[in-house]
Parts: sequence; structure tokens; C-alpha cells
Amino acid sequence: MAVAAAFSPWRIRERLMMGLTLWLLAVAAPVMAQQRPVDDPVFTVTNVPVDVSAPNPLQAREKALVEGEKKAFEILVRRLVAADDVAKFPTPSDADLETMVKGFEFAEERTAPGRYIALLSVVFRADRIAGMIRGAAVPFVALSAPPVLTIPLLRTSTGVVALGDKTPWRDAWGTVVKAGGLVPMRVLRGDAEDTKAIDPEQAFVGDTAALGRVAERYGVQRVLVSIATGETDGPFAVSGTLYEIGLGEKVAMPAQNGVAPDKLTEAAVRHRTKLEEDWKSVAALSHDIADAVIAIVPIKDLAEWVKVRRRISAAASVRKVQVQALEEGRAVVLVNFVGTRAQLDKALQQQGLSLVDGGGAGLSIVTR
Repeated sequence: MAVAAAFSPWRIRERLMMGLTLWLLAVAAPVMAQQRPVDDPVFTVTNVPVDVSAPNPLQAREKALVEGEKKAFEILVRRLVAADDVAKFPTPSDADLETMVKGFEFAEERTAPGRYIALLSVVFRADRIAGMIRGAAVPFVALSAPPVLTIPLLRTSTGVVALGDKTPWRDAWGTVVKAGGLVPMRVLRGDAEDTKAIDPEQAFVGDTAALGRVAERYGVQRVLVSIATGETDGPFAVSGTLYEIGLGEKVAMPAQNGVAPDKLTEAAVRHRTKLEEDWKSVAALSHDIADAVIAIVPIKDLAEWVKVRRRISAAASVRKVQVQALEEGRAVVLVNFVGTRAQLDKALQQQGLSLVDGGGAGLSIVTR
């Protein structure tokens, strides 16, 4: 059959050889490699574990690519759409899936007789994936969330462990951050500069001044303090708080009790999932619905206007901000957006703004 021929073992080998060729070119020509465009992190799935068996190493690697890309596709769909919509996207055929993949890379490869183990990262073609989801008329996320700095704290009967110490909770977060996702995340290094900015007790109690210092150092506006309470052999009670530094707000993470030491990574994943689901509620948009509103933005001076305009433009559903008038004490803007008016308001709230209906006075975008 034509489809089978399109994705024959020879075709897979051709793709594997192409990946090797590109790698060799990158090594031989570092200047060219530096000019390579950055892949969209939203449509990139990293570190998918593969463990397959086959008669020989080459066949095992070919099988790992096919199975790994299917796993990556399933992860990507769960990332982009609401849980209730996942079932609308069954795994495509091998031939169709190949057309959706822009590139791939194996890492941490291990081989044994008849067995191949590795981590597979897959870059999907954003236009193909977006087109598939739009065809099902399902809202989806096309933008990464603002980055988050994570401070993993282990609290025992003797107090909160030093920030830079190796702990099972810190290791769990290292694994989760490595996996990638909708919310770009980093783990506090706990080096000398970090410990000057914040100490474990300040992080534990949520000292906003100290959190603000480390947020500035890492160039973020969101800090997650994730806490595992218990002795090193477990079990642990897991809790956490996300601090929105710029907005002066905080969001509690789901509490988890009785977490065994070998389940700490799953507990960290649940915190990350909470962040991603919160972002989906704002950024999962019906891209076929487009609208525009004219709104008044009260301002004190030009400096404030520049800041507010940046925040409006950064809202997940906003596509364009056009200034209609700039007058003393206010600006009048035309805001083009996708999704519904309610989604626009929610996206603005994420930026510390509100869309207010003044009745006969029209709409206003004000600082919360």
C-alpha cells in the first residue's frame, strides 16, 4: 500500500541518517549552527523515555523513533488542549505523524543485545499541529506561559534544609524541569549569590522582599515555593505557593499527603500540572473567533502608558494594540484579540489589568 511505503523501514533509516548528517554538519560548522532558528518550545516535547527490543541495534533504534514520536504526540495533545478534548485526537498513522514532525534527537542512548534505551526529543511542525486542532474546532494553547523560578524546600524536624543541599525533593524538581512544557521553569541554584538574596526560612514563610530579589536575579516575575515536609525516608506532605511578584498575588498549590520517596517526582509533576492548567484556562483560545474592542486606558504620564501598553500586548489573547488617541490622563486603544470577551478579560487579569464596562462611557482597561 502507498501509505505503508511512505513510512517503510527504509524511510525511517533515511530520517535517522538525515539526523546524523545534520549533527555532523553542526559539529563541523558551529557558525551555521548558531544561526539555526530556535524551535517553538510549545510544540517541542523533550526527554520522552523509549525502551524497545528488536533483533539488532539499528532496528531497535528505528522502532524507538516510531514509538517515541507517538508518545510525544500524545504528550503534546495533552499539553495544548483541555482534558475533555484530548479524546478527539487519536494518534495519527505513522505516515501522517511523520508529516507533523520537524525534527528529533536522541540522548542518553544505551544499547544491549536486542535492546535500545534512550530519551527522545521531538520538534513538531506548529502549522500542521495547529491546523489539525483548528479542524476539530477545539480551543488550544499556542503560547508559553511566563517563566517560573522554583524553590524546592525540604523541611524536616530540625528545620528547613539549606537551599543548595542535595535532597530528594530538589532531585525530583530537577527531573520535572528537564521535561519541558507549557510553563518554562528553572530551579533555584542555591549558590552563594542566591543565599545572599534569600535564606531557607525566608523562602518558607514567603518573604516577598527576598522572593523579589531572587526573581530579579533570574529575570522572572513568578516564583514557586514548593515544600516537602518529612524525614528523608518519608513519607512527605507536599504543599506550595506561587508568588506573582509583579502583581503582589499568590496562588496555593494542591496539598498532597503521605507521599512516598519514590513518588516525589509525581508530586512535583502535580504542581507543574496545576500551573499549566491555570495557564490553559487563560491561553487556550478559539483561534477561529476574532474580535476587537475600543477601550480607554487611564494613565498618569507617558512612562505609565508605556508600561501598561506592554502589559496589554503581553496578554495571551491579544494580537495587536493600536493607539487611537493619546490625551492628557488617558489613551484610547483598539485591541484586536482572539477568543471571547471573557477570555480577553481573564488574559488581562493575568497581567494585573481589568476590562471594565462603564456602560454609556464604554470599556476601560484599568490597573488592578
